[in-house]
Amino acid sequence: MERTAGRSPSPPRDADARLGRAIRAVRHDRGMTLVQVAEASGLSQPFLSQLEHGRTRPSMRSLFRIAAALGTTQQALLGMAAGTTSDEPVRGSGAALVDLETGGARLLLHDPAGTDVTEFVGVPTEFGEYFSHERREMLYVARGRIEVELREADGSRSATLEARDTIAYAGLVEHRFRQVGPDPCVVLVIHSGAPDA
Repeated sequence: MERTAGRSPSPPRDADARLGRAIRAVRHDRGMTLVQVAEASGLSQPFLSQLEHGRTRPSMRSLFRIAAALGTTQQALLGMAAGTTSDEPVRGSGAALVDLETGGARLLLHDPAGTDVTEFVGVPTEFGEYFSHERREMLYVARGRIEVELREADGSRSATLEARDTIAYAGLVEHRFRQVGPDPCVVLVIHSGAPDA
């Protein structure tokens, strides 16, 4: 979701600025222009420019599209923005935050060897678009209750997860999840396998 429409951009926060710089660095490394990333991601060039300057935040869906256009992963971009290694503590105030409709997501761990842990605080109550990617994914519900929907060639299936429940699936299986009930959710999403970047 593009966040700048209809209002003037706010001053950049440090975490937003770091995420913007990480995206710009990868774009330059790939030799791509903003126009090319806009075309590949389906996002507008002005939004991407504001994002690179740290004046707006992407939704998780937008960050997913940007990462795919750049041939990398959301977690790799957030890891670059955090600037930490796997043996350093990640401070909540320094973690790059990605907006969600009802909360946010932040990278807790980015290990270049192949494991990423992202914390979702607040989860939408309605399903969004499906996600699909190369890496294996596991969900752990720390608080609340969610419904997970998986869509494969032979049909769809769903499961409801309570606090302390876990599910894992191949990333190429189309997947999405939503909050069930009134209690806010905290969900850890763990990606394993070789990162794309």
